[in-house]
Amino acid sequence: MSLLPEDKQTIFHTAIVGGGAAGLFCAGSFDANKIVLEALEKPALKVSVSGGGKCNFSNRFVSPADYRCAQKHFCKSALAAFKADDFIRLLDQARIPLEEREQGRLFTKSSARDIVHLLVKRAKEHHTRLATNVRVLDIQQMNGVFCLRTSAGTIQAQHVVLATGGISYPELGGNSFITKMAQQENWPFVEQQPALCGFTLPKNLRTVFSTLAGNSLPARVSCEKHTETDALLFTHDGFSGPAILQTSLFWQPGQQVEIDFLPSQNVSRIFAAHKNSSRLFSQVIADYFPTKKIAKILLGTQDRDLANASRAELDKAARLIHHFTCIPVGTSGYTKAEVTAGGLDTRGINPSTMEVRQTPGMYVIGEALDVTGRMGGFNLHWAWSSAYVAAQHLKNKF
Repeated sequence: MSLLPEDKQTIFHTAIVGGGAAGLFCAGSFDANKIVLEALEKPALKVSVSGGGKCNFSNRFVSPADYRCAQKHFCKSALAAFKADDFIRLLDQARIPLEEREQGRLFTKSSARDIVHLLVKRAKEHHTRLATNVRVLDIQQMNGVFCLRTSAGTIQAQHVVLATGGISYPELGGNSFITKMAQQENWPFVEQQPALCGFTLPKNLRTVFSTLAGNSLPARVSCEKHTETDALLFTHDGFSGPAILQTSLFWQPGQQVEIDFLPSQNVSRIFAAHKNSSRLFSQVIADYFPTKKIAKILLGTQDRDLANASRAELDKAARLIHHFTCIPVGTSGYTKAEVTAGGLDTRGINPSTMEVRQTPGMYVIGEALDVTGRMGGFNLHWAWSSAYVAAQHLKNKF
């Protein structure tokens, strides 16, 4: 539903820009006359497809260490104020069943749409107008009131919450509105980049690994001081899978990535146990991989028979398996990235309220901030936590 005539005559207590996870949760967390402005036809589309349709809504073990943020202590107060158990309690009250999977990942047992219905229901129960198909074009402050110029007309509010998300998945609402606002208001900003996405390799390596596209295996992936052990997926462009997606959160262009394709084994010891074999390196270690051809492709021109191999050749082959290195030429981009890293610099935000220091009455929550979580429910949990602390501050603003 678009704007009603009376909306344009009302000075709302709060206008929330963005009807995604953070925006709707904020709206449902305090009582006041407010309006949520959502550019798409339906709210929270990204939530409705998250977790393969089951919505990985949080993580049992969420902590500040699970987030990338230039200000490493920024997340602490919000995460302490709203925990995974707090969201679980809301689901219990709504009789939405959940399940805990590996590494503490929390999902609904039913459907992600149940989470969306809950978010919308809570918002409406707390005196919120939900206006869809309304795109905010500009925000100005005049005489102590914020004027929001939208595609459906201008509305006014005493306070504004920016829950506009990041650039990722534009078809599900990804946009650059927070960038525009930061430039307009001269807020400090951290350059954005796609995160939780695959790596694209140089052409010569793409040619080599494209023959393995669709195959996956457990791997240990390292970049700078960060190491992830999880599944790696070979693609036509390079590498993907959870281990790569997690690593992409910390990778910067030009940095080298190291991969151990057989982290649970010691290839040198396997070779030593077969030192008199007439078989090739790849044939000896093939059974340790999900598909035999993986070993042959990884070793390439270094593949030879064990019996006649020199120590240097054995060591080089083992390094190719355990210490393969490359410099990705890029990532799979915003259309495939699960989240956007970077955003509004948290140095300009009060961590206890999410209010912009330079612009009192303006709040920023969720992915629009320079706070990006690992895979596993951490980003949705940040949406709930940041929205909650903003709501707690706003409910006392009358």
